[in-house]
Amino acid sequence: MVIEHMVMMANSSGTDGVDAKALLYSVIERLGRNELRRGLARDSRSVISTVMHSCMKELSIKDGDKDKDAILLRLVTALMHYLLTECMIQSERKIQLDDDLMLDLVIPSMRALRSNPDNTLIILIARGDEMYALNQRLRRVYALNPRVNVWTIIVGDADASRVSNTRIYMMDEYADPQRSIIPLSSIIEDIRGFMNSRGIRPFNIVA
Repeated sequence: MVIEHMVMMANSSGTDGVDAKALLYSVIERLGRNELRRGLARDSRSVISTVMHSCMKELSIKDGDKDKDAILLRLVTALMHYLLTECMIQSERKIQLDDDLMLDLVIPSMRALRSNPDNTLIILIARGDEMYALNQRLRRVYALNPRVNVWTIIVGDADASRVSNTRIYMMDEYADPQRSIIPLSSIIEDIRGFMNSRGIRPFNIVA
């Protein structure tokens, strides 16, 4: 798998003018890529929390800001790609199954999904204002194979009670364990736990 770790200052495709991927990688460089890599091996929760906090501080976006959720969607998507790469967790990204259904992340691969769905994890990433569309995506994924494991990351604030049949992660400030809403900072440890429970061995990070 070819891995690129470059900060690309491409023109933003959104109307808000924020290149979330470039912002993320500038924060990573400032915090120290090698230090973060070692931190991910020791305590991924702390690293994810630190990176997200630093990015949000740079963005300085408020709840009422236009396009907030669109910016956060791009930021969290880029963060997940970075984390999976640094933790050497095999994944396939942005799998377009048809015109209306995209799988944001498949761990470890589409091949595994087709041959052994019980050992495969799909992660969907959705904006907080897209709960109806998210439910539609979930129904279509389970229609493909009811045995598949689907987790969802919801960015921004949302009424997560409107979503069912999925494990839900939200940014740490919106997490609520009493409502089974898990902090985003826990996701890498949880992915590792899922892989270990299925006997799937990721590559090891040298700390």
